[in-house]
Amino acid sequence: MNDINKYIDNFIYSENPLLDRITEEYQYRKDITPCIGSQTARILSWLIKLNSSRRIIEFGTCIGYSTIVLAQAAKENKGSLTSIESAKNHYRETKINLKEAGLLKYVNLILGNAESEFKKLSGSFDFILQDSLKSLYPKMFSACIEKITAGGIIAAHDTLFKPLGKKQKFSSFMDRYNKLVFADSRLYSTILPIGDGLTICIKK
Repeated sequence: MNDINKYIDNFIYSENPLLDRITEEYQYRKDITPCIGSQTARILSWLIKLNSSRRIIEFGTCIGYSTIVLAQAAKENKGSLTSIESAKNHYRETKINLKEAGLLKYVNLILGNAESEFKKLSGSFDFILQDSLKSLYPKMFSACIEKITAGGIIAAHDTLFKPLGKKQKFSSFMDRYNKLVFADSRLYSTILPIGDGLTICIKK
């Protein structure tokens, strides 16, 4: 972590005390992928509050760090979160963590493939977080645009894999997703160089 990130992190507190315990787990566990981190979490929460998003959805929970962040923001907006996770063990652990965080009643937690489960859901969403299998980012792009409200926000995590030198089998999907985003005239988009990259789109 460089000095700039250390400085920023001095000002960012966890909006739910359970996040600190989960953050510690990421330091030693080998069975989970890295979480979004405190800076990305703060940006996502800030965007949800700024946009008064009430119907929120995320693809991919791991053990619930991002799920708790989004659910906390949904609660404050008097809204709800739908979260889709494909791994049974992560689904179970996320459910336990949400209960401990006091946020389970604000979340519709679904076990299944993000692409297929998303198709089953009716209505539109105000905020989407894409953090599922990397191969699904380009595949789900059109469906996300169709189901996001006008003025709604689509955020995608890990989108700077290519310039960060991550494995090509993952980074190629991220590069393809970014190209789709910036070529689409329905969106107004940017990429923030926090964590492993956060691409943010507003539907015009």
